[in-house]
Amino acid sequence: MRALLWVALLASAPALAQRIGVVPFAGPNAAAVRNQLVTAICDTADCVNSAKVTTGNKPDWKKAKKEALQFFVTGTVAKKGRAQTLTLEVLSKPGAPKLKKSFPVNADGLAAKTLQQAIDALKGAFGGAEAPEAAPAEATPPVRATPSEPVRTSGAAAKPTPAATPAPSEPAPEPTPEPAPVVSGARRLPFIAVEGGVDLLNRSFSYVQPVTNLRRYGLPLFPLGMVKVEFYPLALSRQDLLGGLGLEAQASFAPWLRSRRESTMDDVYPTSTVRIDAGLSWRIMPVKTLNLSLIPLLGIRSHSFTVAPNAMGTRLDLLPNLSYLGLKAGLGFEVGLADDFFFVFGRFAAVPVFSSGEIISAAFFPNGSNFGLDGNVGVGVALLKSLQVRAAFDFIRYGLTFRTEPTDAFVAQGAVDQYLGGTVSLRFQY
Repeated sequence: MRALLWVALLASAPALAQRIGVVPFAGPNAAAVRNQLVTAICDTADCVNSAKVTTGNKPDWKKAKKEALQFFVTGTVAKKGRAQTLTLEVLSKPGAPKLKKSFPVNADGLAAKTLQQAIDALKGAFGGAEAPEAAPAEATPPVRATPSEPVRTSGAAAKPTPAATPAPSEPAPEPTPEPAPVVSGARRLPFIAVEGGVDLLNRSFSYVQPVTNLRRYGLPLFPLGMVKVEFYPLALSRQDLLGGLGLEAQASFAPWLRSRRESTMDDVYPTSTVRIDAGLSWRIMPVKTLNLSLIPLLGIRSHSFTVAPNAMGTRLDLLPNLSYLGLKAGLGFEVGLADDFFFVFGRFAAVPVFSSGEIISAAFFPNGSNFGLDGNVGVGVALLKSLQVRAAFDFIRYGLTFRTEPTDAFVAQGAVDQYLGGTVSLRFQY
């Protein structure tokens, strides 16, 4: 079915390169049938938002003239017994349609062969006018990645000289206790650490073995603000195993993004993403002679990616808003090298997701599951005793699995939501 659809699209691309408006269809299952045609047509034609050229879901020729529209496409699904029929019309001016043709509709919409026939009919109605040049896609400026904090080790304090043996006639003095070894400031567990910087990520969202029409999404190299806080309340009073127990929270956010359809670059959809991690961490230094920390962590994650309606109040069809909420459990490490001037650090975590937003709901896929992986690895350089610059490579992947029936409105085996990029930050640690 997918191969036939692409053959149809490639064969009809020159004829579909027109400025058109697809009016909302009427009748049972009309929205699903219209979505099939819109997805096929608007990948190669210059589709105008129907809200700009219609009044009461009917063609408005005054608005059409203002938008330099060439054709309207209308459709009506009629049901007779168990059979359904789509009647398509193409209008280039008020009055009689330039094309009026009917096609059979099954329970899932238009079959692949029928969809090809509908596109061929539209090709003949549109003629061969040349498509207007598409506006160039906006380029996102490149950015870079994140760094770590220094730690130094001093030798143990010298042992006290044993007291001289007293004369037999004098009582022996009490022995002087040996002082505890001193841990240098750089080697100590931190009390608090604050980090701020910029994430630069690439996001791709796609479906696994889709059967029905579903929209893929990609957003190359977009920047996010990042802030992180770590707090170890016992580290001021003790430097043992319990001193490494702490709390940490991290937030990355980008409320300023914009999404566009490739075929209609002036149709802008406000876009935002927020990722918040919070939980417990335990910084363990297993080797006294090395500045090596192992950091188990357990917490929660909230991660959302939302594409809002455009200025006309219309959403980007066939694209769900995602809102993940789940557990985050993993292990991190940090090691100081070259007398703690240079650092290597990293983390890996599993993210079982309990809630995924619109994509696993009655709106798209009623039944499904979601499991994520999260990791980073990076280097740091000490600028001062308590200040580092860090750079890291970041990886986040959510794998969704759907349980569907052939009669469902949307059918696919699953989906992959992936983020790749890096972070650059400054870290202050006391």
